[in-house]
Amino acid sequence: MKKFYYFIISVLMTHSSSCLLFAGTAEIVSRSRPMLHTVVEIKAWGDNAEKAMEEAFAEMERVNSLLNNYDPTSEVSCINQNAGGTAVEISSETMDALKRAISFCGMTGGALDITIGPLLKLWGFGTDEVGLEASEPDAEAIRKAKSLVDYHALELAEYTTADGRMKRTARLAKKGMWIDVGSFSKGFVADKAFGILKKRGIRNALVIAGGTVCAMGNKPDASLWQVGIQHPRKPGGLMAVVPLKDSSISTSGDYEIYYEKKGKRRTHIIDPRTGTPVPRLQSASVIASDGMTSDGIDTGLFVLGPEKAIALINSLKGVEALIVSEGGNVSCSDGWTAKPITY
Repeated sequence: MKKFYYFIISVLMTHSSSCLLFAGTAEIVSRSRPMLHTVVEIKAWGDNAEKAMEEAFAEMERVNSLLNNYDPTSEVSCINQNAGGTAVEISSETMDALKRAISFCGMTGGALDITIGPLLKLWGFGTDEVGLEASEPDAEAIRKAKSLVDYHALELAEYTTADGRMKRTARLAKKGMWIDVGSFSKGFVADKAFGILKKRGIRNALVIAGGTVCAMGNKPDASLWQVGIQHPRKPGGLMAVVPLKDSSISTSGDYEIYYEKKGKRRTHIIDPRTGTPVPRLQSASVIASDGMTSDGIDTGLFVLGPEKAIALINSLKGVEALIVSEGGNVSCSDGWTAKPITY
């Protein structure tokens, strides 16, 4: 089966050049790298922007090497490989990412579950070539895979050793369990890039990592960064344009990674409660103060569906959402201001 990728979010600029000059004093520098199963781009301006961007990319590579569950040497892969066995020692970065991801699982009532790996594999999303050659899984196969999906069974521990060293460990309680970091790693890694940029004195930048865009400061002409939200049924088309400053936006959609079988679209976003790909939803976009939050929430909202998703977002401070369901029905949180929305 063919794997389908579309760009989820686009950054709108008023000039065609990738290196833009303004007022003779500020210049946007743009650089991109293949990373995180997509192409990551950083746009920044300010003194020593290019050098800072190189350091930011290096930090993203470092942190991704800890989290990437498709890299057999990563810390998360080591946790997966030792599922049902002994705890694995992990870094502070991996601990922070997993703890925060688990908090989003709880926030969404389990609609997001980062141990979704067994169900992803069952439905044909465990490799680069997505899809099922054989028949779709039956009820018993789904039941067995679901029994291995439970974020509560990810055991995290932090303690000080006898020699005064802080030790952090992670363990999956059952053999066969599998953490998939796709629902949060892009946002977490993008935030780490921002940390390096800020440390190097950069105050105006974008980090674009697939469906997550993190914005800091302004463009050189003092206007806000403009981010377009991909139309879920019109590749290259936009539904809305969002002005961003010191905030992030992430989108999950059924058009990102999917296959079609017997006339049905099967998306990689699987409901851990039913064990099946989510039907009748097209996309969920979240605006939040940081990339980890926007990236960590959008998948859960997609699973929850429009009514429960919007109710949850309206209960959270500083978070907004846009949900597109079957037939192009659009639902927005109370504070969503990016209008017009054109379907």
